[in-house]
Amino acid sequence: MDKKIGVIKYNISDFTMEQLFRWCNENNVEYVELQRSDVWEDITKSENRIKDVSKLLQKYSIKISQISTGSDFLQKTEDTFQKQVWMVGEMCKMVKDLGFNQLRIDGGWPKEGIEEKDYRELIIKGVSAVVEIAEKEGVYLALDNHGVVTNNYVLLLDVIKTVNSKHLGTNLDTMNYRWYGYKVEELVNIYKKVAPYTFHTHIKDGTGSRETYKGTALGEGEIPLLD
Repeated sequence: MDKKIGVIKYNISDFTMEQLFRWCNENNVEYVELQRSDVWEDITKSENRIKDVSKLLQKYSIKISQISTGSDFLQKTEDTFQKQVWMVGEMCKMVKDLGFNQLRIDGGWPKEGIEEKDYRELIIKGVSAVVEIAEKEGVYLALDNHGVVTNNYVLLLDVIKTVNSKHLGTNLDTMNYRWYGYKVEELVNIYKKVAPYTFHTHIKDGTGSRETYKGTALGEGEIPLLD
């Protein structure tokens, strides 16, 4: 299988977009992952940077692997919930102008007024809605194992299997499951379970979880990357 290796912009946040693309070009890095704010900073306005970013991609021969939408379907009201669906839907339409067809989505983050027992229903409702749009637009969505909700791999797989679309998979972050609290010896089994649904991978290393978490260079932490 053709391996596409790249970097993610927020880990090099002191670079401007052009500086990052130039660095990638000079170091033979072909792919970059961006955040929604890199191309569409204020979702209350129609203005975006799609054309500017597209010109830079062409100038430095860089491709985008995916863009993170930062979606959050754990909303208290139907109005705020639908705004999240709309935002992801708009991103599905925008990304094709940048020459790729994949977005990273999040399930959401805990907040006061939303009970844990409702997480599954809200996330499935939101993911189902955006997948319907993605299917029409020919875009693929990678649900991230991120934060304290979808790092629960049982919930993440439940959502993916329930929605049941070839346009929905996961973004496998190798460190996040450890950060969440799973034991090191559990990780390989988790990776194997989510691998069939994986569209994109964040290969990260580190030690500990939550307050004791510390990131490291690849191979210097406790994550079983070679297993």
